Amino acid sequence: MDWPHDPFLYPPYLQAAIRRGIGLGEGTAYQPWIRTSDFGSHGTCSNFKGIKISRPFHFLSSQEATYFLLEERNPENSDIQEQHPILDIQSTMQLCARFGVKHIYRGRYPGPFTIDFLLSRRVGSKSIPFARSIKPTKELLKSKVAGRLNIEYQWCLEVGIDWAWVDPSEFTPQLLSSLRFIRHWFVDRYTPREAPVKRFAEAFQHGFEMGTPLEELVRKAASRTRQLDGLSSFRYCAWSNLIRLDLRRPISLDHSVILLS
Repeated sequence: MDWPHDPFLYPPYLQAAIRRGIGLGEGTAYQPWIRTSDFGSHGTCSNFKGIKISRPFHFLSSQEATYFLLEERNPENSDIQEQHPILDIQSTMQLCARFGVKHIYRGRYPGPFTIDFLLSRRVGSKSIPFARSIKPTKELLKSKVAGRLNIEYQWCLEVGIDWAWVDPSEFTPQLLSSLRFIRHWFVDRYTPREAPVKRFAEAFQHGFEMGTPLEELVRKAASRTRQLDGLSSFRYCAWSNLIRLDLRRPISLDHSVILLS
């Protein structure tokens, strides 16, 4: 979903951001409304460069980073937009008045609500948006948080966008660590080729023995398939689900991994 790029369609106090393209665009051109550089201390904020969508992504929590990595692996997603703004301020003001929710303000002026993630998926010849907001269950007990999520939901309902709350209770530090481990094939600039990686995945699974350190399993599979970079091949196969791992468990070269059936 892309908002109109004409700054004069927005309130004057938003026009400077619109001119810079903040909150606008699709794919590699999209710029999130909130970026990690907006915070003096990053804390749990983080950035990743996207694989399919080659631009920096900005995450305000480890839960957001985990969700992004899970969705980045999903081949059905054609676009992922984080911190997506609802720039229709008039509509959100009306919804807040209707539901008794205090609108977001930035100084003297009402600011846009932001949806954690707006995903786009190809359904036939159409690109269908899906809105997803991530909040821990305990946060939903706070009236301020619940109220703001309801405004997101009501606005999405009005414009025909599927909205859902994502429960991050299983987004553990271990899951994030495992996802980052297997994603490292991209960081290492490994270029996968379809036939060799399929052969590697088959060799790895054929020679898998519970309790054998990962480094040894990778070495054997690389030797059988004459792969020069066995570790990157393994990481790519795990990332693309050619090798299905239990990512809730620790992954390291000196320990065994658990395969899923």
